[in-house]
Amino acid sequence: MDVFAFLKANPVMRGFSDDGIRIIQSVVAPRQLEPGQPVFVEKMVGESAFLLGHGELTIHCVGSAGADREIGTLFAPDVFGELSLVSPGPRRVSVKARTQCLLFEIPRRDFLRLQGHRPQACFKLVANITEGFAHKGVAASGALEKLVDAFL
Repeated sequence: MDVFAFLKANPVMRGFSDDGIRIIQSVVAPRQLEPGQPVFVEKMVGESAFLLGHGELTIHCVGSAGADREIGTLFAPDVFGELSLVSPGPRRVSVKARTQCLLFEIPRRDFLRLQGHRPQACFKLVANITEGFAHKGVAASGALEKLVDAFL
């Protein structure tokens, strides 16, 4: 897969010039996964953001009874784990491959190093990540209202 073309088409890179995409591409590492292989597990420290190039991933969490439960699916070109670039902390869910997958990983340590040399590109990526979270919040508002109503 052409990494540059994938990044250029990915919504998280909207508004980037070709040079800006190449700057971010310099810290992107491809990663292959086989079905069942974890990307990360719940409670581990988030150290990377991921862009799904192809394949399907499942999102899992452990409920209060201790049972692992599938709660969602990710498809290309989904971006996930991106909050770790802004504010690292424990992962809230586990993610594993349902099918063979190609991920593009942005390690936090490399992203932070890049900020010192190319702050504009990094700022633009963080701004796009923030905007994406805002859109996800709006999209989830109906589900959140139902959840609150269930407990009232």
